Amino acid sequence: MEKANYCLNCKVKPCSLKGCPLQNDIPTFIEQVKQGNYKEAYKILSRTTVLPGVCGRICPHQKQCQGSCVRGIKGEPVSIGELEALVFDKAMEQNERLKNCWKNEKGQPNAQQDSDQITANKKNKKVAVIGGGPAGLTAAAFLAKERYKSYNI
Repeated sequence: MEKANYCLNCKVKPCSLKGCPLQNDIPTFIEQVKQGNYKEAYKILSRTTVLPGVCGRICPHQKQCQGSCVRGIKGEPVSIGELEALVFDKAMEQNERLKNCWKNEKGQPNAQQDSDQITANKKNKKVAVIGGGPAGLTAAAFLAKERYKSYNI
């Protein structure tokens, strides 16, 4: 929690807008961590990433988000990667899943008739995703969210 309290919650958000290639809403998810609301923090991250547990551990934070952190100008930047990994771990402990976060968002039907209409509109549209790495998995997940049929090849 101490690491979360270190975040200044900047209005300009250089960590998100300049530093993060996914433009994760870093100050907002960290604010939820400060309040102990890990499920909400996970939902915020799931808007832009499907792999927060992986990104929190292997992403080059020092060159990206942490490298753009205002705190890093005169001292140590916020440990964004550690906080992202923590959020993922806590969400998994609380049995939170990506599909739960995406319910009732764009592409997710609220009723069966909506589901039927969405499926009918996208029925003949297929997308091939080349590669099974982080980018391919992420693309396939966001296409699935939008109800497209995708194939990893």
